[in-house]
Amino acid sequence: MTRLTSDDIEDVWDGARLDTRLEAATRRTVRELAMEAAGLPGGMDLSSFSVVSVPITSGLGEIGGFAQSLDAIARHLGMRSHVSNVPDVSGFAAAVESGADIVLMADDDRFVAYNTVTGTVADNARCTALGYSYALRDAAGGLAGKEVLVMGAGFVGSEAVRILRDMHAMVSVTDIDAEKARRLAVYEGVGWIEDVREAVSTHRLILNATPGTIPGQDMIQGAIVSSPGVPYSFDDEAGRRAKAIIHDPLEIGAAVMLTVAVSDTVRMTGRVNIPALAPIHAQEAAGHRGVEV
Repeated sequence: MTRLTSDDIEDVWDGARLDTRLEAATRRTVRELAMEAAGLPGGMDLSSFSVVSVPITSGLGEIGGFAQSLDAIARHLGMRSHVSNVPDVSGFAAAVESGADIVLMADDDRFVAYNTVTGTVADNARCTALGYSYALRDAAGGLAGKEVLVMGAGFVGSEAVRILRDMHAMVSVTDIDAEKARRLAVYEGVGWIEDVREAVSTHRLILNATPGTIPGQDMIQGAIVSSPGVPYSFDDEAGRRAKAIIHDPLEIGAAVMLTVAVSDTVRMTGRVNIPALAPIHAQEAAGHRGVEV
């Protein structure tokens, strides 16, 4: 995963702010988007699911405020959550022993949600790709038969190629490492564009999974960009030309990780909690399949 900084996540506490921005582009809140991406009914009550965020000090060390930000995201989804008061393996063991349903942890290389009920792992790369693909789909009013550019052939970009292809989009991939993008395109049976700037200038729908800057002069007027890449990589001209740029450093990917972990529990145990007045009945909800990662 791209290593975040404390500055990157300083605004994560304000979930309402991201909800406002996301609703403007997709007509969905973070919770609604995450539930949809995980295949869960929107009316499902998540308050019976408990989450522990465990600080990890290995490698380059703990990111200040990271575990607290994950705690805030889980609470924003309506889950019971707290931050472990001990880090690393001791913190993980304590979380499992406490009966937590989901344990969140990240080191320099990987960010996961471990489901203690099912023994499954929701990985941030796939879940981020999943959330931003759904955000692009919703902002574009559907993707079937539409040309979509994936920028970046790394972990998130590769997952996005597969997800968008399965949404029946006409996918092309580009990367500053042209050979890497070509190999991915051949393997997944999608298009490949060697020149990154040419690719941007010919696509209205873009999923940007790179940290590189996208010059606004290259962007089509009215473009919709779903951009999990960190840091934010758009200049003022891009902001003026784009119809929507969907971006956050952590929330969407982490929210989808949590709901995917919940969906594993629902799929494997049938555990569903839905308020009596929710629009989707429990019997119908039990038929929803979760997303495997």
